[in-house]
Amino acid sequence: MIVRAVGLLTITAVTAVGQIIPKGFVVPKCTISPDGRYGVIIPVLDMHPDSESPKNRVIELKTGKTIAVIKTRWAAWNVMSHGGVLPSRWSPDASLLLWEVDGKWFRDAVVLLKFKDDALEWQCDITALAHREILERTKRAAPEKYTKAKKANEGNGSAYPEGFTIEVVALGPISLPLNVKAALTSDPKQIEGSPETWFGTHRDD
Repeated sequence: MIVRAVGLLTITAVTAVGQIIPKGFVVPKCTISPDGRYGVIIPVLDMHPDSESPKNRVIELKTGKTIAVIKTRWAAWNVMSHGGVLPSRWSPDASLLLWEVDGKWFRDAVVLLKFKDDALEWQCDITALAHREILERTKRAAPEKYTKAKKANEGNGSAYPEGFTIEVVALGPISLPLNVKAALTSDPKQIEGSPETWFGTHRDD
């Protein structure tokens, strides 16, 4: 088992209204914006009950104020058995943040957030959008292979949406439009005899 821990910066700044960043959260240094104003808090694995579902949030480091709650399927933790928080990719003016969390077979999260006047303007789950599009394209392009791979990988869990693993990567600088590449395979382990289906696609979001 590969376990990854990220470099951390613990933040305990008090806000103007007396709030503090919750105990049990830390700010990875790799998430801090180029101007040093913002960062992303992540929960510490051994400081939360199993029943809790803490979120990753973009905060203002000086005050601890929450700027945005990052909407993803799973939150990133300070220690993860497969993958972990990837260095955040900010635009030079810190108006755009690409939040990425690595996983076992592919990135668990690729989310683009847009900020304006110290507030979240919008966020886009690139992973979800790319998954839907590449699955639809693959099904149209190779329906028989698609059905075969889906059946072969039934019961393999959420790592195989529709029987495939899908990698989503943002290319080039973080700017709009954002260049995104998605690729899928039905056999990430390269098991002999498994149905092979692979497609790639580029798009601008």
